[in-house]
Amino acid sequence: MTAPELCRLLCVEDHRLVEIESKWRLPADAAKPLRQRLHELNGVEHVKRSVFLDQYLDTPDLRLLRGGSSLRLRYRKNGENVYLQYKGPGVRRGALHFRSEYRSGRLENLVREESHNNLLQFEQPSVADILRAQSDSEMIEAMRRDLGQAAVNEIDFAPILCQYRKDVFRVELEGASLSPSIDRLCVFRLDRRGPLALSTFGEYENEARADGLAAKLSALPALREFDAALSAEFGLAPEPLDKYRRCASGLAMRADSAEPALALLNP
Repeated sequence: MTAPELCRLLCVEDHRLVEIESKWRLPADAAKPLRQRLHELNGVEHVKRSVFLDQYLDTPDLRLLRGGSSLRLRYRKNGENVYLQYKGPGVRRGALHFRSEYRSGRLENLVREESHNNLLQFEQPSVADILRAQSDSEMIEAMRRDLGQAAVNEIDFAPILCQYRKDVFRVELEGASLSPSIDRLCVFRLDRRGPLALSTFGEYENEARADGLAAKLSALPALREFDAALSAEFGLAPEPLDKYRRCASGLAMRADSAEPALALLNP
């Protein structure tokens, strides 16, 4: 597949907005030895370990979940850096996922300091307010194209909260790089009773990174070779679901039924 063909398939004009990554299910007992193996491999650099929160947003009838898109608020640095990320419907080839990816700048006034009169203020801007005031036109246009304006207007519902611990590595290639990572996620369902623990799981990912899409595509043979060795050693299986669909897999099965999504989340 060429870069122009992939852009047309994903309905993306700017090739920089195309994400290419492999995703693998990681058994709990394989996480520590895989991390150790990556530390030992020549040419693999450990970049960082980070902990952050994702709050997945949707319409009350879960149109993003059912349609293959995802929209999340990502909270980094203890809430000091918060941004909105949208991923459109993509295509999958084995373990490889190809998607459009849009990200806002740092959102202002979303996480507030405690007020001086000792009363906590919980009011937050709506998703519509954030999109209108702090998102770029490319993200908004992509959401309108993928979801329709009516659905975009209804996004103000947060069914899933997910805590990440992520170890990121780097492999330098000619004109590109690979970004293997090990994720550990703890997933909560949000309803009127508060956060309810849903699941914890691990995932191994490997993203092709470069300034241009053609360079990302040229890095895929090296990515496949790198992943194949780890898969054989640690028994990894290709992951068909993106993060939102895996976090909300129980909801996804119910979302196809006639039962309203609000009833699922507010028993």
